[in-house]
Amino acid sequence: MIKVKIHNPTKGRNEPTFRPFLFIKDLLKNYHIEITNSDDFDFLFIGMADYYDMSLTLKDSADWGLNNIENISKGGDYFLFDGFDSSSLTGSYEVFKNSKAKLLLKNQLLKNRKDYNNTYAYGKWWFGTGSGLDVSYDISEKEWSKIKLSGFNLGCQLPSYHNHYQISTNKKFDVCAIYQAFHEPAPFNRVVAPGIQYTQHRSSAWEVLEGIKNKYSIFTAKLPQQEYFEKLYNSKICLSPFGQGEICYRDFEAMQFGTLLLKPDQSKITTFPNPYIENETYIPVLPDWSNLNEVIENILCNYNSFSYIPENFRQVFKKEYNLNNLCLYWYELISNLDVIKKDYENSGIMEQS
Repeated sequence: MIKVKIHNPTKGRNEPTFRPFLFIKDLLKNYHIEITNSDDFDFLFIGMADYYDMSLTLKDSADWGLNNIENISKGGDYFLFDGFDSSSLTGSYEVFKNSKAKLLLKNQLLKNRKDYNNTYAYGKWWFGTGSGLDVSYDISEKEWSKIKLSGFNLGCQLPSYHNHYQISTNKKFDVCAIYQAFHEPAPFNRVVAPGIQYTQHRSSAWEVLEGIKNKYSIFTAKLPQQEYFEKLYNSKICLSPFGQGEICYRDFEAMQFGTLLLKPDQSKITTFPNPYIENETYIPVLPDWSNLNEVIENILCNYNSFSYIPENFRQVFKKEYNLNNLCLYWYELISNLDVIKKDYENSGIMEQS
């Protein structure tokens, strides 16, 4: 049995980062992994709340984080978890590259390691450049081999996403584009809230939609939650822009309510589980919105040809987002670490599973 201890599981950003482990804690024992509160453990899981301080510059934060990790780990084996929403490694790579971490875990990553060589505002590829914190990373192949997907994303956060409403065959509205679009600009050294770029990406979609608002019923104004859900349920299309990350809660709300998901192209990233299949579970648009109205008009003029997509999303979600898949992912991840592979093989565990 491999024993894992989660350090400070409810502290700040650590809570949503480690929340899925609470859902599978008991099941993991069937995969020879035990989450323990004891100091008798094989691996320590450390979240960003314990190695990244947003009040500091990246350099000072990294220095603080490395010192804190050394005190926490006491020389034992540990994994680092980057709990931020995006594929950006800003804030975690600075620590990871100088640490003794066995792995760095992220909910989503850019598919191509060399894409991290490109300079982006806050490390977020859809934000472009021109911020107070434009960064790039030259990640070696050895480092890349130790940067892994966490095995979960926002779709794993809320069990309610498995509650699906009957898909309406008489949707009264065309586009639900209701979302928060304005974010207070952040100090230049903060990673989590680059306000100007966030606002530009999201509000510029609304500006583009003005070009077709006189032809279609399009909703953008903020509503109380229940009214928002009613609009979403009765709309043919849900527009879900990127936010602080590429994956949004709205993606899964659209699935719940049987509304076709329209969002910027997800082909640059990888995640697990991955429900994003182009033209099968969602319809992609360019992140700069240059083809947004064209794509919307094509969908609305040929809606029956696209009506299969919400149900496809649901079926993929049901298949991929289950607790045993997450347990199996972690069993395979841990069992393939050289530090314990021999122990697994000698115990016969790998043959049993």
